[in-house]
Amino acid sequence: MQISFGSKTLTETLQDEKKSVLTGSRPCGYRHILDDYDYYIQNIEKSPELAQTKIAKRISEGASAIVFETEGGDVLKLTKFRHYPFLRPQEDFDVPVKKHGKVGRIHYYIEEKLYQHNLNEGFVRIVKGMIRDKGYRVYDLSDFDTHQIGMSKDGKLYLLDPECARFKTIFHALYNKTKRLFKMLDTYVKPMGY
Repeated sequence: MQISFGSKTLTETLQDEKKSVLTGSRPCGYRHILDDYDYYIQNIEKSPELAQTKIAKRISEGASAIVFETEGGDVLKLTKFRHYPFLRPQEDFDVPVKKHGKVGRIHYYIEEKLYQHNLNEGFVRIVKGMIRDKGYRVYDLSDFDTHQIGMSKDGKLYLLDPECARFKTIFHALYNKTKRLFKMLDTYVKPMGY
């Protein structure tokens, strides 16, 4: 359910969201998010730029994130956790992130708003194939979860929820971390002449 806020700041929007859940004027699918509103507000206030971001509407909320559309037409995701599970790298099936950061103890991600209307199960199967082709396992993404995918203006399909693509096993995660460590060491050690 999308709720329009007009031209309010992110802080004002979160305060309104909390008030509407408390008064019962808007049902909240995830009750723990009620406790999260104060947490988000306190942390967001540490970044005046983020706190003053103009919000057009709330797009959705999930178990670990709240998603808004900014007045500029981008998507703003707020979460207490990192975006990608087990620190997996961003892949080409993930929505490109325009800007991200950490303010206090929350993470924020600004992404392109994707087209989602009239995408059917066939498109979900294509995205699932993209995930598997990269060596990940598909998690919590059925063929009917069209709300988890989107299409960019240039016609490319993306996965909206990074939690739906996970390492196959913990060994895959450890291998990936080790590979990135060696790549980082190679980048920093070679210039030093070792």
